[in-house]
Amino acid sequence: MILERIIIDNFGVYEGRQQIDLLPSSKRKPIILIGGMNGGGKTTLLDAFQLVLYGRNARCSGKGKRNYLPYLRSMINRSADASEGASIELHFNRSIEGRIHRYKLRRFWREATKGMEEHVQVTRDDEPDQFLSEHWNEHIEGYLPNGIAHLFFFDAEQIKDLADGEHAAEILGTAINTLLGLDIVDRLDTDLTVLEKRRRKEVQSKEESAQIAAAERDVEYHQQLADESTTMRDGVAEELRVLSKELQSLQSEFDKQGGQKFLNRKEVEDQREEFGGRLRVAENQLRQIAAGPSPMLLIGDLISRTKEQASKEAETHRAEILVESLAKRDADLLKRLKTKKVPTKHLSIIEVDLKRDRDKQDRLANRECHLNGTDHLPHELKHLQTAVLPHIREQVAEQMEKIRQLQSRIDELDRELAQVPDADAIAKIQRALERKAVEVKRKQTDLDAADEKISLFYRKIDDAKRKLSKLLGQDLDLQGKQEHFSRLLDHSKRARATLGKFRSAVMKFHAERLERLVLESFTQLLRKSDLVTGLKIDPLSFRIQLTGGDGKPLPFDRLSAGERQLLATSILWGLARASGRPLPTIIDTPLGRLDSSHRKHLVQRYFPVASHQVILLSTDEEIDETNFKRLKPTVGRTYNLRFDEKARATRVDAGYFWNK
Repeated sequence: MILERIIIDNFGVYEGRQQIDLLPSSKRKPIILIGGMNGGGKTTLLDAFQLVLYGRNARCSGKGKRNYLPYLRSMINRSADASEGASIELHFNRSIEGRIHRYKLRRFWREATKGMEEHVQVTRDDEPDQFLSEHWNEHIEGYLPNGIAHLFFFDAEQIKDLADGEHAAEILGTAINTLLGLDIVDRLDTDLTVLEKRRRKEVQSKEESAQIAAAERDVEYHQQLADESTTMRDGVAEELRVLSKELQSLQSEFDKQGGQKFLNRKEVEDQREEFGGRLRVAENQLRQIAAGPSPMLLIGDLISRTKEQASKEAETHRAEILVESLAKRDADLLKRLKTKKVPTKHLSIIEVDLKRDRDKQDRLANRECHLNGTDHLPHELKHLQTAVLPHIREQVAEQMEKIRQLQSRIDELDRELAQVPDADAIAKIQRALERKAVEVKRKQTDLDAADEKISLFYRKIDDAKRKLSKLLGQDLDLQGKQEHFSRLLDHSKRARATLGKFRSAVMKFHAERLERLVLESFTQLLRKSDLVTGLKIDPLSFRIQLTGGDGKPLPFDRLSAGERQLLATSILWGLARASGRPLPTIIDTPLGRLDSSHRKHLVQRYFPVASHQVILLSTDEEIDETNFKRLKPTVGRTYNLRFDEKARATRVDAGYFWNK
């Protein structure tokens, strides 16, 4: 099945006639991307697809528990004449026995003198088809049963429900029953039960009939209470949904005006104070280092020259001492040589050499001294240069880097504080946000209370049904004609038991394939092969049981919120693949509750391969510029739902937000 176009005329927020071409431009570009802000008509468009196909049985978001005709009346655009009404027209083609047939399905309704009138017209291969027009509901149920439509047409709320382990079993059970045709088995079982009740009443005593009638009334009474409570609960849920959207809108505006920075200002101020204190400590430590020999780092050349001068003066001091010693030594030496009667010629040579050596030392001894330090001064200066000052240099460099980093962090915090809006400027929206948050919390409490109340009624219904079943199951003393009824009841029980076994066998036969497809879809989306290694679907409760990478059971709540939503998407994707039906996929608000990394997974790994035709209804925050670039190679057409505030109506324009 391929959707060619949808034409909406005065439906909901869509004023006048609006047409959207839906044919993908090529097999490589199966995605039709339709953008719109919240309240711009995305969900209404999803409702239009379901309403035109299923009519009274459509699961439209705004229908709730309202009767069908009042719902149709409410969906006529307020600027339109109710007597002219509204219409939805869907053009599509599908292959039947290898041949492509083109269909035009038009559903229209208007306010007439006798009330709301609805009509369905079907054209096949450009020829009106009266039979299809009169029996469209039966036809579409045979091709795309309403029970599995939500596998192909779904929104973020459905993903949210599926991500909740409790609701997942209910939704999954409905889909699998319809997918495998088990809903027919259930209807047959119900029909047999009704037959048993009817036959039993014919042979029961007045007392037994009265007891059964009382038990049936008890069941009906609590069922009525449960239905009324469910209707009220749906109303509360709708109010909560509206309030949550308003809260989200206020939160966005609050963040846009710097509200989060305003809320975090105390934390930033505390960090500023902390880093300021650490900076003062670091500066004091630097001052302590500066109070020692560190200033001498500035006079390295002077210290080198001083060390050189100190070495020369030490040499001079040694020369002064040596001169006196040499004079005495030379005189004694010459005296001994004379005693030994060394020739005068040789004595003269020796005396000249000795005098030359003394003159040299004398010149050294007569050099001018300025430092007048000890002989240890050169060694002390050398130690200062090679050991003390390099260590101090490292200390200073380390402390300066520490101060630089602290100052840099302080500058960042100062910039953050400078961007914090004034309290008066943001007080109004903050108060509105706080009030709305309180409203949402109260409404959530009301919803929880309503859920608990409904659960209580259903527990009472179960008790009443058990009592009724016990009464109906009592052995009857049937004679004569009653023996015929006894045999009928016996055969009915056997038939229902056989149906139960058949149901279990069918489910067991298909369970492995269903589980494999869902697990494959989840693994492909998440790309974490070690997170979930096994997935089982309980054939009775339809609860999903996960096995982690360690081989142990993995509860739903152990998955992150994003992982649970990817699992929910995988369930829908896996079941859609299991159906074997080549149908388009329509997704409303596909990424609203996911973080950026999980959004990227869906954009790159799911949307391009979800079906041969994928219609995405998204806001500019979900498929933003970054995700649009990732998705663009597989996008065939783009549209923008433009809501006119003045006219309070939506029109369809070509092009996405950044792709006009």
